[in-house]
Amino acid sequence: MNYHFGFSWKGLIIFLLPMIPNIFYFLIPASDISGNHANSHLILDVLEHGSQAIFFFLLIFVVRKQASEMRCPYIIGMAIMLIFYYGLWILYFTGNANSIIFLGMAVLPVVYFILAEIWLQNYLAIIPTVLFGIVHVINTYLTIAN
Repeated sequence: MNYHFGFSWKGLIIFLLPMIPNIFYFLIPASDISGNHANSHLILDVLEHGSQAIFFFLLIFVVRKQASEMRCPYIIGMAIMLIFYYGLWILYFTGNANSIIFLGMAVLPVVYFILAEIWLQNYLAIIPTVLFGIVHVINTYLTIAN
């Protein structure tokens, strides 16, 4: 294997960029469906947050010995996913959210992370990211369906 434990600044930045809107989410009081329901999906929450923690760890602390190219289609795809994701957050914060917006907010960052993991050649992180994505979408759907 061409992996080793270390620290990836690229991995940290990749992880933090989609988290920026979450800072505003916690600072601005929510008046939407996501804040109005007690979450009763304990098993899904454990799977969601557990797989998120695993892919976060793998993205930042498991490093491929071979460097990734800065110019590649994956970075363009990541930028597109991130821009659309930020756009969905803007719609959310301006009171224009609906179930499609919420599901998009669940899917786009997962696609972004998978593209990043392919770009970094951190294939170990893809499996927990896919698991996170599936459970995150299910959890989001169940929350907005209530």
